[in-house]
Amino acid sequence: MAQHLLVVDFGTHQTTAAFVADTQVHPVPCPVTGALSRPSAVCLDGESLLVGTAAVRRRDTLPRWFATGPRQALDTGELVRLGDRQHSAEEVLAAYLHVLRLESEHRFGVPVERLALTVPAFYEPQDRRREALLAVATEAGFPDAELVGDAAAAVLDPYTHGDLPDGALVLVCDLGAAWTVSLARVHGERVEVLAHETSGSGQDFDLLLVNDLRAALHGWLTPALQAGGDTGLLARYAAGDFVRSVKHRLAESSEVVDRITPTAPPYRLDRAGLDRLAEPALRWLAASCRAVVARAGFSLPDVTGVLLVGGASRLPAARAVLRAELGRPVRHPTEPEHAVIRGAARWAGRRTQRQVPANTATWRMEPLSWDLPDGRARLVRWLVEPGGQYTAGATLAQVRTADDRVYDLTAQRDGILMEQRAVAGAYLTSDTVAAMSRSAKLLGGDRAARRHRMQVAGDWLLTPDHELLVECERTGAYVRTRAIGNGAVVNEIRPRQRAEESQGRVFVAPGDRLALVSWTPDGHFSVWDVASGELTSSFKAAANNRPVKVLVHEGQWRLIAEADRKVHVGRYVRDVATLWDLSSGTVVEEMVGEDLFRRYAGFIDRSPHDGFAPQCDSPDGRLRAGVAGSAVWLHEAGTDEEVFRTDIGEASSVRTAFSADGHHLLARWRTADTTCVDVWQV
Repeated sequence: MAQHLLVVDFGTHQTTAAFVADTQVHPVPCPVTGALSRPSAVCLDGESLLVGTAAVRRRDTLPRWFATGPRQALDTGELVRLGDRQHSAEEVLAAYLHVLRLESEHRFGVPVERLALTVPAFYEPQDRRREALLAVATEAGFPDAELVGDAAAAVLDPYTHGDLPDGALVLVCDLGAAWTVSLARVHGERVEVLAHETSGSGQDFDLLLVNDLRAALHGWLTPALQAGGDTGLLARYAAGDFVRSVKHRLAESSEVVDRITPTAPPYRLDRAGLDRLAEPALRWLAASCRAVVARAGFSLPDVTGVLLVGGASRLPAARAVLRAELGRPVRHPTEPEHAVIRGAARWAGRRTQRQVPANTATWRMEPLSWDLPDGRARLVRWLVEPGGQYTAGATLAQVRTADDRVYDLTAQRDGILMEQRAVAGAYLTSDTVAAMSRSAKLLGGDRAARRHRMQVAGDWLLTPDHELLVECERTGAYVRTRAIGNGAVVNEIRPRQRAEESQGRVFVAPGDRLALVSWTPDGHFSVWDVASGELTSSFKAAANNRPVKVLVHEGQWRLIAEADRKVHVGRYVRDVATLWDLSSGTVVEEMVGEDLFRRYAGFIDRSPHDGFAPQCDSPDGRLRAGVAGSAVWLHEAGTDEEVFRTDIGEASSVRTAFSADGHHLLARWRTADTTCVDVWQV
């Protein structure tokens, strides 16, 4: 099933997005203009934060509430000032991303499931700005967002990548608002950036163009720029847009004559004048190419070619200078300003190649580990919870490499995830056992292993959550709480007052709290909280009311003690019993009658909520256990195929249960003197 991805390139002046379904790439054009890119602009209109073309359309009305280049604010750490308010770059980028997601889903009619963002080469691994972008993506619902470097994306552009041999060295010259030179090595579909260098030459070049425009229209433009307030802001915005337009048009024309506004004087610039203004920036570009190659330990003859991308790469002089200065072939793709988004979309569409299958294990409880790219990666999230079933090839978790590629950690075969041993944010290595699983083939051809057998002269219960076993000695001498897996005692209470012939039972009190109710032959009653060991109430029957039958109503939390005497009512002999409130230890009613048992409805001598039953299902619903006489059986619930059976022998009242995590099957059974419980690991 195809995954739907959104790929976004946040540029200083323009933002471009693409929608990827499987390997099919579709542009996400501006819904207003239809252009492939939209302005990297925001405008605060009342309480609404507008982005892109919608923001530019409000610029003339709200110039002080308008700003460009929100990602540039992330680069510098500055706040984005919109009128009298300030917003973090993260807030503004999140709003822009939200709009792009809605536009994509509206245009293509399917939900966007994943996200990839481009980042400049100077966003090194562990850079706070990478973390900030990923936090923005997570807030937008993309915890597994990926980051791809501009240089790597440019190399992967289908218009340039086709015939690059494996191991080729490519100089990538990305001429946008910032000019960046990167040396990259191609490893098939993976691109490794070896060195890079960035300059503000693009902005410096634009500033030179604005100054040339200002000199040419000195009497008209300078007063507007110096006016301050809304007038000055609007003049500055208009001048920047105008010179960038002239610069791009000179790539196709030898001369441009145009007006910044219909009432402004004409401005004339030819290609020779453009080359003169670009000369300092192009001189830096050639020198930077040599420096980056040398810094990586290579020489220019080692370089396969030069890739020229970005809006300013349309400068005819750029190609000529690089060919002359470097002596290497120069590639200049069609629509070079879109090379990065095309390559990033191609990279994102090959997510299926970023899967790491689990290492093969041969025993029933399998440790899960993966041979990770570069040997180390940070866990992004688990996609299968403990107890969850999965199929071969399913993605169990995701990890993020140092350069913010996200890899899916996949399953070698069908299974059930039993335990997660690493939490999101932790670093994994190829040697890390990240989780434990078991075969989806239930017992995987292995017999269930009995871990232990325990017995007591009394009762066994499970806690209501099936996490622990409770052992209650019949005289109430002690109650022990034990771990199911190994039988270890995790808690024990021993009531202080106890006669030789005392009795005790564990019941489930309101709130699912276990309580020991114990009593002596002469009618001393005590109620103990099993978890805390605290005495919660105590009371004593009248001297002539020695208890012979004790029953408890767990719902009402009351106790009936039937006395060992009878009373005469006229010529009739009647039974005697006392009804007590177990919470307070107070008498509720003295009961006399020949049919008291009719009033005992709901009262029991042992808790029916002991956690055991003649038949039960595992927590994940895949196994069913039950009894047949003294035999315990285990079936696959879906097919009723028997996978395990054992005969306990001389036993009665056999009942079964599963532990809360489904790892263990329990069977409780009785003999003449004891109650036993067997525990198998399944």
